[in-house]
Amino acid sequence: MKHGWSAAFGPAAWIALALLASFEFALHSDAVIERYRAVFAVGRAADKIAHVERTRPALLLLGNSRADNGIVPDAVLAAAGRPDGVAAFNLGMPGANALVLHGVTERLLADGAAVPSDVFVTLDETLFQHEDSLGYYGFFADRGELWRSGFHAELFGSLLRTWYYSGNLRQLREPDKLLRFAQASVGDVEPLGGGAAQTLGYRAGFKGRFQTREQLMAQEAGTRAPPDPRMAEAMLALVERLHRAGARVHLVATPLYGRASAFGPDAQPGPYADMMPALAARGGRWLAVPLPELDADKFADPGHLNDTGARLYSAALGRAWAQERTQ
Repeated sequence: MKHGWSAAFGPAAWIALALLASFEFALHSDAVIERYRAVFAVGRAADKIAHVERTRPALLLLGNSRADNGIVPDAVLAAAGRPDGVAAFNLGMPGANALVLHGVTERLLADGAAVPSDVFVTLDETLFQHEDSLGYYGFFADRGELWRSGFHAELFGSLLRTWYYSGNLRQLREPDKLLRFAQASVGDVEPLGGGAAQTLGYRAGFKGRFQTREQLMAQEAGTRAPPDPRMAEAMLALVERLHRAGARVHLVATPLYGRASAFGPDAQPGPYADMMPALAARGGRWLAVPLPELDADKFADPGHLNDTGARLYSAALGRAWAQERTQ
């Protein structure tokens, strides 16, 4: 007669448990996460972070999808006269907020790693909202900050990633996602728009290609909501961390269609009015970028530039940065 665990678990249950443990172990490997960069946002973000860790660019562009689709590193450097020895990379992470970007910054600056000489932080109202539909918290947020911010379920998910990753796996109900998942499981597949090394992190925006209508509506709703205090503190900590490490922290905002940014000296009074003085006190400096003429044909949607618009804005950004460097 069988007793204890042997009675409770048959061979099939033990095999299932071993497979689950193997899957959990794999999800704690950056290499496994990066393999699925063509399938899940977490994988593409991990691929971009790993590229920065390998190459240590002097100019780092940090933000969410509005940075990802809105700033072309090569165009910035070309307009700035390609300063000697300067390499640039776009670390825009679609769907990221300040808590996620703070965690990424802590990772990049850990253990005395090389510090970028210049960091452009692309400010956007949705950076200040608590939203993690793409599952970044469990992989990139600082665990100490998750605990202090009261995100205990997300902290548990950073430890038990099988549970936290399940939202990604539900996406495999989409046939094209399932196909890319199968292809990535047996070979190297680059994400749509190109891999990190090929594009320096930039991905051109196209109408209706990367964001669903629901995601766009949620993002636009975030522009009208007051900042979550936990996200505001994370952004202040991010800027201060970079500044204390020796980076010049430039605060910018990519153009929007039909409305002005909530940030910068010309922003209208609103719930974000206190953020600019607070960020300046932590070491951030607003970089005024004279905007080119951008009509509706330069946008993929009201919140994101398309490739033509991104290149025009990036050139203007590069010229503004070059002018500041000479002052």
